[in-house]
Amino acid sequence: MTSVLLTVGDRPQFVDGVDDPRVAEATGPAVLFDVGSAAAGSGGPSLRECTCAPYRPLAYREASTDWTDIDFEAADHWVLMGPELRRRLVEDHLATLDVSEFKRATNGGSASIITNNWVHSGSPRVYRVAGRLREFVTALGELVSGSRA
Repeated sequence: MTSVLLTVGDRPQFVDGVDDPRVAEATGPAVLFDVGSAAAGSGGPSLRECTCAPYRPLAYREASTDWTDIDFEAADHWVLMGPELRRRLVEDHLATLDVSEFKRATNGGSASIITNNWVHSGSPRVYRVAGRLREFVTALGELVSGSRA
């Protein structure tokens, strides 16, 4: 596994997983991704690449909190989303998804099935990320907005 740590004001950096001292020292918001071996040969993916590419999120840390592991379901849903949907959610963690976007993000999951990572409302149904997936997206969004400042 090749992991990348994203923190405010710093360039993404390769780390040796969650036990790396740099991960423990990182203050929030921060995000840890598994970027796979393809990215290992490069100088490291940019923040934008980490936001748009289907890299698997491992953990996040909001400001003044401890690290939180991302469960498999939330990580799977993030990976299944397309780059445009990932970008939209990072820009607005309250953005809504229609049924077809929800089905893509959940690998064809039934629109009537809700997990800890999704809430729905209205008719026709619209979906929003929830739980750890929303917290992760929020932390990543803070990193992205902080990089523009």
